[in-house]
Amino acid sequence: MDKTYIPWDDFHKDCDITASQIISNNFKPDYMVALSRGGLVPARIMAEIVKPKNFLTLGLKLYDNQTAGDKVEITQELGSIIHDFDRHDRVLIVDDISDKGTTLGYAYSYMFRMTGGAHIVTACPYIKTGTSKIPTYYHKEFSSEEWLVFPFEKD
Repeated sequence: MDKTYIPWDDFHKDCDITASQIISNNFKPDYMVALSRGGLVPARIMAEIVKPKNFLTLGLKLYDNQTAGDKVEITQELGSIIHDFDRHDRVLIVDDISDKGTTLGYAYSYMFRMTGGAHIVTACPYIKTGTSKIPTYYHKEFSSEEWLVFPFEKD
C-alpha cells in the first residue's frame, strides 16, 4: 500500500477548512466527541473554530498498527456525562479519517442510542474512496489504496 505523508501545516489547514464548513452550516454542537485516538488531534484543532459547549472523548479501536480488526472495541467510555444527554442535543463526532467507515458508523450508532436520538453530525478532514460512512463534513478524499501517515504518528 502506498504511503501518503500529511505535513502539519496541511493537516491543520484541512482541519480548519472542515471546521469552517460546520460553522458555515450554522451547526453549534452541545457536545463534540473526539474518537480516540485518531480523532483527538483534529477535534482539538476544530474546537478552536467550532467552539462546542462540551468536549468529550470516546475511545474506539479497530486497527492494530496497519491491520484492521474484525469489530470495533470500546476502549474508553464517555462516563457519567452520558446521563446528561437527551434527544434534543446537537452532537458532533470527529475522527481523523473515514477509511472503510466502520469506526465512524459504529460511533454514530452508539451516540444515537446513548442520546435517545439526538441530532448527530460527523466530521473528518479526510475520507477514502469507497468508505461506507461518508461524514457530514470532510475536506479531502484519498484513494483506498493509500495509507495516510498523519503528522502526529510515527511511521
